[in-house]
Amino acid sequence: MFDLLNLPGVRPVDLRAANKAIVVIAEAVEGDPPQCPECTKPMYRHGRRTNTFADTPMQMQPVRLEISRPRYRCDVCGKTITPELTFLDEHRRATRRLVDAICERCLGMTFHSLAEQTGLAVNTIKSIAHDLIGDLERTVHYETPVIMGIDEVNLAGGMRCVITNLATNNAFQMLEFRTQEHLKPFFKNLPDKEKVEWVCTDMWRPFKRSFSQYLPNARLVIDKFHVVAMASEALETERKKYQATLDKDERVKVKKSIRWLTLKRPKNLSPAEAEALEVIRQLIPNLAVAYDFKEAFYRIYDEPIKEAAMRAFEAWENTLPDDELDNFHSLAKTVHNHYEDIFAYWDSPCRITNAYTEGLNGLTKVANRMGRGYSYEIIRAKMLYAKYARKVGSGVRIAEKTGGSQTVEYGPHIPTLVEIAESGGLD
Repeated sequence: MFDLLNLPGVRPVDLRAANKAIVVIAEAVEGDPPQCPECTKPMYRHGRRTNTFADTPMQMQPVRLEISRPRYRCDVCGKTITPELTFLDEHRRATRRLVDAICERCLGMTFHSLAEQTGLAVNTIKSIAHDLIGDLERTVHYETPVIMGIDEVNLAGGMRCVITNLATNNAFQMLEFRTQEHLKPFFKNLPDKEKVEWVCTDMWRPFKRSFSQYLPNARLVIDKFHVVAMASEALETERKKYQATLDKDERVKVKKSIRWLTLKRPKNLSPAEAEALEVIRQLIPNLAVAYDFKEAFYRIYDEPIKEAAMRAFEAWENTLPDDELDNFHSLAKTVHNHYEDIFAYWDSPCRITNAYTEGLNGLTKVANRMGRGYSYEIIRAKMLYAKYARKVGSGVRIAEKTGGSQTVEYGPHIPTLVEIAESGGLD
């Protein structure tokens, strides 16, 4: 029979289909009887034993190997052995090449899909994935970012901490929790911590308290999008106040027609939307005032230099009406509470934002939805160790090191992760 297995030490003798799988019947190639491993005396044939092992799929169907092996017994000490097959995985009833194939795919496919393809139990796929993750944790290390992004994501029942390399747009790390008890040891033990020059995050103070004493050269810049989002939230409060004065049908119409209109920037309005906004100015003047204050706050970030931005904020705050727009007054207070870190945006060598970190958070949520029931460890591995995304874009570079040049890894390239997700491969 043609050797369709290409496995050392066995030859196929028959083939059949059973239970939606291909069953290959094979025999171990026999040699001379071995010596007893206990007493070194010659052993004799003592029957045969047939075992079933999973192998890589053929013709899009799972494959099972029924392998018959001779047994040998020692007449002196009674020891009985069955010769080992070197191509088998030592931990599972499967070939090594099947386990390797699952390792190649398990971070890019759902466990259920792999289970259907291979005929293995989902828990077996999960066990192989956990072994792979353990190996990756020990062997894969990414270069410490010069510009670091920090954010949180609600994932698998808890708030997790996501860390990115904003200089190269790569995923760097994900921590199980965002508490100082978890963050401080991470920053304390971070290799090459003196390389970090900028950290971009939101206004959650534990982030700053966690890294400030351990990253000697790092300066914090508050993410622009978290700041301007508060202006949009203040505008939303004013819209809801007006909406509360309407009946149910009118409230639904206002929410659909006005909400997205007022959240848009003027430059993004279509001619019809700009005309609708003028109608709102006439019919709901208080909401129009709130819209103008939202836009004036956004324009602070349009200023090219720090001093002009600071003056723009001062002018914006001074024009706020005393007894109205409470949420805009709260926004002004928040800016004062984080003044230095917010305006550090203009001191950085480039306009640093956490956009790519937010993008990674979105991809993480997609992976969580697609693989319902995944643990935090599995989702983390899918983001941090995506094989293809680690090798493209800025994932791998040749860097000059002491003693010559060497290859360094920066982590999975986030734009590439986005492309994989859009093609349906990040499930």
